[in-house]
Amino acid sequence: MARLVRFRVLDGVGVITLDAEPVNILSAPLRAGLWEAFSRIDANPDIKAAVLLASGRMFSAGADIREFAKPVQQPSLAQLCDRIESCTKPVVAAFHGLALGGGAELLLAAHYRLASPDAKIGLPEVMMGLVPGGGGTQRLPRLIGAQRALQMMISTVAVDASVAHRSQLVDGIVQGDLASGAIAFALNLIEHGSGPRRTRDNRSHLMDGRGFSAAISKARTALKDNPLHAPRRVLDCVEASGLLPFDAGLAFEADAFEHCLAHPQSIALRHVFMAERKIDTALIERDGTAFRPVDPMGKSTVRRLRKAMRAAADHLVESGVSADDVDGAMVAYGFRKGPFGGTGDETRNDTIARRLVAALLVEGSACVAENAVQRPSDIDALAVHGLGFPRRAGGPMRAMQSVGLIGVRKDLRVWGEDSTIWAAPDLLDQAIKDARGFDALG
Repeated sequence: MARLVRFRVLDGVGVITLDAEPVNILSAPLRAGLWEAFSRIDANPDIKAAVLLASGRMFSAGADIREFAKPVQQPSLAQLCDRIESCTKPVVAAFHGLALGGGAELLLAAHYRLASPDAKIGLPEVMMGLVPGGGGTQRLPRLIGAQRALQMMISTVAVDASVAHRSQLVDGIVQGDLASGAIAFALNLIEHGSGPRRTRDNRSHLMDGRGFSAAISKARTALKDNPLHAPRRVLDCVEASGLLPFDAGLAFEADAFEHCLAHPQSIALRHVFMAERKIDTALIERDGTAFRPVDPMGKSTVRRLRKAMRAAADHLVESGVSADDVDGAMVAYGFRKGPFGGTGDETRNDTIARRLVAALLVEGSACVAENAVQRPSDIDALAVHGLGFPRRAGGPMRAMQSVGLIGVRKDLRVWGEDSTIWAAPDLLDQAIKDARGFDALG
């Protein structure tokens, strides 16, 4: 196995480099390599400071989300961040490109931070239905205050180096070679006898209790109508950072992370993220951060799904349900508009939503059976990007799996007596045979 962390000593400075290109994902082996390197630095009296760098086009894209479905391998990200922060020698983290999620949390755990002019730092975990899990909700407010910390974590927007410098999130911007600048910074710390500067001990932004409470209250009001679960948990964690001792705040964050990890929204959001990366480029193409169905294969599948949803909606109207109620139910479910093009009164109606989403499952299963797509998750990605299916629900296949496939099959057998729109597909029976459901089918 390739070595994921490089270590060398220059003039009494231990230089640690993440070397897991292309994006330095913080996998279990990489975390173990970092732990070993920091242990060597602490144990060697000839090393007076440490510098943390990364190779490749960015510092780190963060955690490997594929590991979230497995038992945590130690050291966890939170343990690693604590290890870095507790280092007895001053730790200088210098980053270029993007430092996202867990990558950003490594920086927050370091004692000093430097950035290249092109660098950006962000904590976008709520996009996956999660809160930061490496102490980010506790360290970031200590460095830039509750209001800015909440804005970064809830908006998911990465801030560039100049903004980070102005807010004192980073100590300086290095013009020229980043490694040389970071080592020179570390040598200067050694020369002046500057020791560790631990973020956990910084309460300068938490001393104004009234201002802190006002920031929490303002954010809570702004989130009142937000349908996502994770932003509220981020808010709770940031509030805890100002009310609890640091270690208790970390424990609060860890509990929030575990609750988010098990929440249906996070499962769905992570599912769509992986579906976007598995789907054939003949079905969906990526344009920057956006995904679009491709003509003819992707768009033809989207048309089939839209036609199936409209047929199910028409059937309900013929049965006495108003078109406004159908539209309103689907908007309340998370669509921007209903199958008839309106928004109705946006009243949640689980029965209507369940029947229309079930119709999408039936048509999506037909697409899989006919090899119009390769796997059920392709249908989810196409529904999200072609139909406007709510991302937080994961697409029709994932959404129905979340509510229980056995119950869905029971409903289809009843509804199928009225119309073939809801004829239970063979693919559903196959999915029910495996605990992984549709995930087991590709």
